[in-house]
Formats: sequence, C-alpha cells, structure tokens
Amino acid sequence: MPAGFFARAVSARAEHQIALCFAQGADPNSADAEGHTPLVIASAQEDWPLVRRLVEAGADPDVADASGLTPLMIAATRGELEIIRLLATHSANADAIDRAGQTALHHALLAHQNEAAKLLLPLMSRFDLAPEEGRDLLNLAFAADDADIERAILERVPPAVDWTPASRRALHRALKAKNNDQVRLLLAKHRAPPTIEGDNIPLLAQAIVDGDTPIVRTLLDCGADPNTLLPKPCSKQFIASVSSKLMRNYLEEDNGITVLMLAASLGRADSVRALLSAGADRNRSTAHDKWIALYFAARSKNWQSLQTLLGGGPAPDELRVEVSLAAQHAALIKHGVPIFTTAISTGRAGYSTPAGDYVVTDKERDHRSTIYKVPMPYFMRLSCLDFGMHEGVVPRYPASHGCIRLPGDAARRLFSEIPVGTVVTIN
Repeated sequence: MPAGFFARAVSARAEHQIALCFAQGADPNSADAEGHTPLVIASAQEDWPLVRRLVEAGADPDVADASGLTPLMIAATRGELEIIRLLATHSANADAIDRAGQTALHHALLAHQNEAAKLLLPLMSRFDLAPEEGRDLLNLAFAADDADIERAILERVPPAVDWTPASRRALHRALKAKNNDQVRLLLAKHRAPPTIEGDNIPLLAQAIVDGDTPIVRTLLDCGADPNTLLPKPCSKQFIASVSSKLMRNYLEEDNGITVLMLAASLGRADSVRALLSAGADRNRSTAHDKWIALYFAARSKNWQSLQTLLGGGPAPDELRVEVSLAAQHAALIKHGVPIFTTAISTGRAGYSTPAGDYVVTDKERDHRSTIYKVPMPYFMRLSCLDFGMHEGVVPRYPASHGCIRLPGDAARRLFSEIPVGTVVTIN
C-alpha cells in the first residue's frame, strides 16, 4: 500500500479505502505529504469512532498537527469524555503542549468543558505553564466557576503568583461562602497580601476600617500576615475612610504603619485581639516617630484595645478609679462600691488636667519627671501621656502642672492595689 495512502483515505473520508487499510493492516502512523497521520486527521474531523479504531489499531496517541494540537487536546475542547479515557489508557501525554504553550487541560478549561478538565487533572504532572496573560491554569480555574477544579489546581500550581482580578473574585467567593480551606489555599499561593479591587490597600486593612471583624478573623485564621504593612502612599480614598484624624496624618506622613496600629488607632478591640493572637508584633514602630500600636490605642481612648495591648487589666465594672476635678476627690471603685477615697490636687490654671477615660499604662515606684526634674513617687502613667497620678503636695485645690497629686498614703495604696490596665475616669 503506497505511503500516505491511509492518511489520504481518512482525509477524503473514503470509507471503503479506510476499511481496506484496516483489513490489510496498514500502518496507522504513516503520514501523508504534509506530515499528517490518520489519527491527526480523524481527530481534526472529530470522527470519534474512527479515532477509537485507529488508537486500538496502534496509532500513536501523542501525534500532533503543525500547531502542536494533539487528539487529546481536541477531545478536551469538545468534551469527549470517552475519547479522553481511551487516549489515557493508551498512555497519551497529558503534559504535551501545543505551539501556544497550552496543554489539553488548558483547552478543556478555555472551552468550559469542566468534566473533561476533571478527567485530565489526575493525568497532569506540570502545572507551571502560563501560555498567555490571563490564560494560565490558575486563572482558567477561577473562570471555570467550579470549586473542585479551582481547589485541585490551586493545590498543584507553584506558589508565589500575583493576584489578578480573577483570583480576587475567587477569594471573595470563598470568604462569602466561608470556605476557609479555599481562602487558605489562595493566600498561600500568592506572593503578597490580597488587596481590594482597584487599589493597593490590603484587604485585611480594609476589613479593619470597615469594622468587619469576621473577615479579619477569617483572613488571619487562613494565614494572612498579622504584620501586614499599609502601602506608602495610601490612596486618598482609603485615607478619607479612616475615622481617626491621627491615623490619617500618620498614613500621609510616616512609614511602617501596620494593620495592628490601624486597628489600635480606630479602637477596634476585637481586631486588635485577633491580630495579636495571630502573632502581630506589638512592639513594631513607625519609621520616623517610632510610634507603636499602644500609643495609637491610647489616643483612641478605647480601654479594651489598650488593655489588650498591655496584656490585661480589670474591666471597669470590676475595678476602676474615678477622679472628680470639681471636688478635687478620687475614689477607688470595686464592683460598683467605693472602697477607698482620697483628696487630690489636679492641674492649675493654664495646666488643667484633661477630662476623659484613661488607662494606667505603666507604673514606676521612683519616677522622676524628665520635664520638671522633680521626684514623682508611685507614678502611674495614664494612657502613655505625659501626665499621671503620683505622690505629691495636696493643698485641696488645683495646683499641679496637669498630673493628679495624691497624699503619700493614698499614692502607696493605689500603686499597690490597681494593676496596669486599670481604667481611670476623670470628670
């Protein structure tokens, strides 16, 4: 039988000649003048019964046309599941690529043949191919809108990929569905924290600003970096959405702002707790002013955030100090009952003691003022500021430079009985 006769017969769809070739045992891998074998031609014609006969007669399942297209790729595009199974049993190479760098799996996904893709996935060993922008396996998996395909490819693609609109949408779907395994996979495969659509702001930071604690917790539980940095510069839109004027200024003027600082500045106590539990570094500081999260929390006047960053403290209904500026009087309140009262002396004219809720952030038995160069025994600093409660002269009228002076016995007792983290309310 002349060389190429079998291929020409298939090309012409000459059934009698094709039958003759099979009857006489013609070589199913004999190519015509253009280099096309009978199997390549039959696959291109989508003559699947003939493809089956040729494969069973010994046709090479990995032959390809001039563009590198193999029978497996064509079957994948058409969703021909039985032909895919047949070719697989005859050792078709699922990792073969065409001239565009695409495998049969690429072809199945591009044609939205999800069942074909699921058949091909176990046959693949290479998942690092990216033929064209947006047509890599991961993005094609996201476009398939099939959780099984998405997960299977996510598990096997190499890490350190960049976020794309498709992968961001996949993350939002997983978050909405509370599919933590999928969220975890997505975060693990990408080289950087996910950002919000159309901006450079980390999704974790936006969730903190929005007060969306469940999303904050989910992201952290699934591997988001608790020390994520805010970009420099931040978008004007994001800065405008931050309710803390102090934090807005820092986002514009300083570097090294972490999500923990952001949460602290906004008084998001639940987010502060979640970040610390996930390993956030409470001692990281901004680049220029060297501010840590505790300082931002102090300015937020949220005692829960301050206590969390300090490592604890009694709830105000358990133990607190109340200071009356008008009466020049302070009381230690335990479970709603005053257990100790004392006269005090607060800031005189021009140095008034500011009213508000504060927290004892540190205590120093033998403190000496760095401003006035005088001793201030039993010093209890309030909210990291430059004033606090301490032993001093108490003339029963405002006489200090802003601090709350206490008689010696009262200063010693309060120093002994109130731990760091205690709330002090000045009215």
